[in-house]
Amino acid sequence: PSVPKEDEEDNELSKLQTYQMVWVKAEDTDSAQDVIAAIKAAGFETYSLNDMLESVRRQSKQIQGVLAAIGGVSLLVAGIGTANTMMMSINERTKEIGILKVLGSELTDIVKMFLVEAVIIGIIGGIIGLALSFGLQRLLPVLLKEMEVRSIIPPWLAVGGVLFAGLVAVISALGPAINAMRVSPQTAIRTE
Repeated sequence: PSVPKEDEEDNELSKLQTYQMVWVKAEDTDSAQDVIAAIKAAGFETYSLNDMLESVRRQSKQIQGVLAAIGGVSLLVAGIGTANTMMMSINERTKEIGILKVLGSELTDIVKMFLVEAVIIGIIGGIIGLALSFGLQRLLPVLLKEMEVRSIIPPWLAVGGVLFAGLVAVISALGPAINAMRVSPQTAIRTE
């Protein structure tokens, strides 16, 4: 009996060796994406170190987003705390503000006085935060040594962080300082 031609082809294909996985090596990293695209176009699944690198980059961006959100909330709380401190300072020194006005101080001088105080508070807070950051930088690799975590704080970021803390303090104190400027001398002097 004769075997149909289709069955013969199936038998020949079944005699061929099949592979679960094939390693393909590109000539250089620039051509790797082209090789991957060609393999995918042929209908095969691919996986490369570039895929893993892209996955790590995605996770890193997600972690940075979460940390940025935490930083934003911290910044908001710090701004509210500075504004509260300045408001309390102004309320406690209302009489002093009235005396300065009666003595002929410029209104801008009164505002500058409180803004300079806010800058000093902000920069001191920034320096304390920077010191804590350097402490955590040394502590993280010890606590997470299995994960080989490294922490790097570039000098420009350290200086920028302290200056930014001063800027946030000035912005937070601007409203209370302007309110101090608006206090009438008579009301201020009568305040106990």
